[in-house]
Amino acid sequence: MSRFTRVFHLFGWGSVIGLLLLALVETWLHTDDFLYRYRSVFATGRAMDKLQYVGSHTPALLVLGNSRIDNGFIPQVLLEGGVAEASGFNMGMPGANAGILYGVVKRLANDGNLGAKGIRAVLIGLDEHLLQAEDSLGYGVFYSDPAWLWQNRDWRGMLAHSFRLWGYSSNLKQLREPAKALGFFQASFASMEPIGGGAAKHFGYRAGFGGLQDAGQVRRQQESFDEPPDDIQIKALFATVALLQRYGVEVAVIYPPLLNRELLYLTPQLPAARPYLAVAERLAAEGVPQLTLEMAAQRNPEMFVNSGHLNDQGAQYHSRLLARQLRAIWPTLYAKEGGA
Repeated sequence: MSRFTRVFHLFGWGSVIGLLLLALVETWLHTDDFLYRYRSVFATGRAMDKLQYVGSHTPALLVLGNSRIDNGFIPQVLLEGGVAEASGFNMGMPGANAGILYGVVKRLANDGNLGAKGIRAVLIGLDEHLLQAEDSLGYGVFYSDPAWLWQNRDWRGMLAHSFRLWGYSSNLKQLREPAKALGFFQASFASMEPIGGGAAKHFGYRAGFGGLQDAGQVRRQQESFDEPPDDIQIKALFATVALLQRYGVEVAVIYPPLLNRELLYLTPQLPAARPYLAVAERLAAEGVPQLTLEMAAQRNPEMFVNSGHLNDQGAQYHSRLLARQLRAIWPTLYAKEGGA
């Protein structure tokens, strides 16, 4: 009896078929099709919806960041009065950190989307959590850059990126929830758009009306803002800036507004702010403009869906404030024909 026959008799057809199914699922997880099909189910899928749109409708202005960017700034408002061919897109990815943004920008660079004939300006929304290592939504499994993971000896990240069924297993467990399972089932047989609409509807922006952010994630943002930044995430932020500048892309940072406090980058009186102030000082030393919007002890609560995220009214208002500053630092996005 051959070794294969002995193994077959030991495990049987069921095990063989199970392994084949696992291999097929693993292979599917290595394609963009899985993420795009389930864009209404997983945050990673909604990010793929955005990324594919940017790849096929390359904007002049790209806004990067996490959930505070996702529902904080409206591309059409940011570019009101700009040149006709200047378009913008909100690439906010709730829960993303700087390492994930680096992977996204690296992919755009590899696909030829950066530079004079593509994305000409990038605005990075910078809060404390962008520089913390948490990735509870599993973006790293799909969007991390393998060379970056290897360079930084992130062996667990490499394994998760290579064996995605294992790396994404904690997120797939969400399918045990009836509502999540129903959404997955529906998306398997019909094209389902994410809550708030697909990437094309509002150029990536999703209005904040409550219930859109994961409650646990919002709570962690509120409770852990004063945790020190992760060294690898700081490195990723400046690697992203350097990569964009290498392609001739203009780069600036926007500090998104919060309801009851200022970000640590802007509060030198707090001991916890020291490592964040060091990041801001390095950005200034590298000539990266840093933009703030109406710093005040108390902002209008009617403009916020919770203490850390703007609602649609707040996004409209703050997008107009930001547009004025962008007009000053990037006049070519707004210059009228003939230079007027």
